[in-house]
Amino acid sequence: MTVTGGGRFAFYAKRYSRKKASIRLRVLEPMSALRDAGLDVRRYPKLKGLDGYDAVIISKAFGRGAMKATQAAQAAGCGLIFDICDNRFANNRVKGSTHHAMRTNQFLSQADLVTVPTEKMGDLLVSQAPEIAGRVRVVPDMLEDISTLSGLRLSMIERFRLRRLRAFLAAHPGALHVVWFGNNMAGISGVGQLDEAVAQLRQFAVRHPITLTIINNKPAVYRQASPNWGIPSFFMPWSLVSFPAALKLHRAAIIPVSRNDYTAGKSINRPATAIMAGLGVIADSIESYEELRPFIALDDWQDGLSRYAFEWEAEQVRLARAREHLDQHYGRRRVAERWTEVLEEIRTREFRQ
Repeated sequence: MTVTGGGRFAFYAKRYSRKKASIRLRVLEPMSALRDAGLDVRRYPKLKGLDGYDAVIISKAFGRGAMKATQAAQAAGCGLIFDICDNRFANNRVKGSTHHAMRTNQFLSQADLVTVPTEKMGDLLVSQAPEIAGRVRVVPDMLEDISTLSGLRLSMIERFRLRRLRAFLAAHPGALHVVWFGNNMAGISGVGQLDEAVAQLRQFAVRHPITLTIINNKPAVYRQASPNWGIPSFFMPWSLVSFPAALKLHRAAIIPVSRNDYTAGKSINRPATAIMAGLGVIADSIESYEELRPFIALDDWQDGLSRYAFEWEAEQVRLARAREHLDQHYGRRRVAERWTEVLEEIRTREFRQ
């Protein structure tokens, strides 16, 4: 895809660290894909100002830097897009922060357009900030291509941790090796909310051995929760470099979802990451996961675990079709096309017509 419309755009983020999934999937990778497509896309120019820029995209930033970028865009007459990948209002409610909720509302209300990864996320935001109705645009998360990380050099500690994980899995030959990966948010998602999923694993373990690996950065939460699980488990600290290798040592990912306003608008990101790495997926359904129902196990834990334990070869056809589906709808080309449509809309001020 080559773009001929022109335009100059800047992405603003508090930090541009690849260690954060939202930055990889909604800033760095889209910027790279848009450049490949012929757009002039840069990081926010802190020192040189915004003269000549058509729009600034502020990505999931709510602090003083984002406020200054907003003011600079308005002063320069740039279009302003606020990109948000989580239901910040639900996050603020959990933390009891009315101040942050007001700030979120302030940022959204000043934006010419608000971009979100799913329609449901847009609906949730509009319910809290009705003034943005008509200004919300869906731009999917880009697929997490962990193959691009496989060539990065492992540190000594990362190699040590991978050896320990391999030894743990080897100590349970013939078991179905499943993995959970993600962040913790107290009372909403994370290791502390795995009890129902682990009960499903424990039920399955009566007829077939199973192991569970946890990949995240909260070992204390794992140590507190895991003694009551009753199945062999292992904690693997998450790192950008070791994650691809650790993930691929497993056959299936489990993705239990506590249903609330925070998780309801989540993107397809996590099951897609597992599928693209060659794993099967057993998950609770939310709206964005429904399109994957033909390819993975949704809301059917025992059957899904059986499929991946006993019918692995037969599942390869489904998983291959899932990868094709994901590439078509969330691959680099498609997401670049969608970002281009939104940027062209704001460049030509079509949203004001």
